[in-house]
Amino acid sequence: MPKVGEDLPKEMRLAGYKRLKPIQQEFLNNYLHKDMTQTEAARQAGYKNASVSAVRLLKSPVVAERLQEMRLEANAKFGVTIDKSVRDLKKLRDQAWENGRFSEAIRAEELRLKAAGLLINKQHVVKEDITAQTKEQIADKLAEFKRLAESRMVNVTPDVDVIEHETQNIVEDTEDTVK
Repeated sequence: MPKVGEDLPKEMRLAGYKRLKPIQQEFLNNYLHKDMTQTEAARQAGYKNASVSAVRLLKSPVVAERLQEMRLEANAKFGVTIDKSVRDLKKLRDQAWENGRFSEAIRAEELRLKAAGLLINKQHVVKEDITAQTKEQIADKLAEFKRLAESRMVNVTPDVDVIEHETQNIVEDTEDTVK
């Protein structure tokens, strides 16, 4: 598959192949090399409707073929594959768990899930100019955000039964002490 800017051979053009556009290559560079989500990669490449465009791009045979080529190039150049990375993260997770370093084990598992595409970081950033607002308006907005966050939270803390104990007075027996 020719890279961006290269002409396609006549046979490929007749077979229906199309050349990769620079914006598509930018999307692939962002997605593969800059550790971005597909939506963020499309947004940074310049697509207006990034989430829809990202899905369409990844389903496109021309883009999918180039993505596969880029992964193979990275594998040949750096010796890095998803399978090897996931396997190494599993080994690190297991070693950390055995050594009692649970936060490191959790982090390794989180990275494994992200690499496998099973865990996606979702962030929602709201930009709002608050310079023209009063303190009360800002406080109300913060309270609204707090209510919204609390409504999304799920209490996963187990209920603990409180055990009542009767108090007993302990009296020292001074007659039995050794003299």
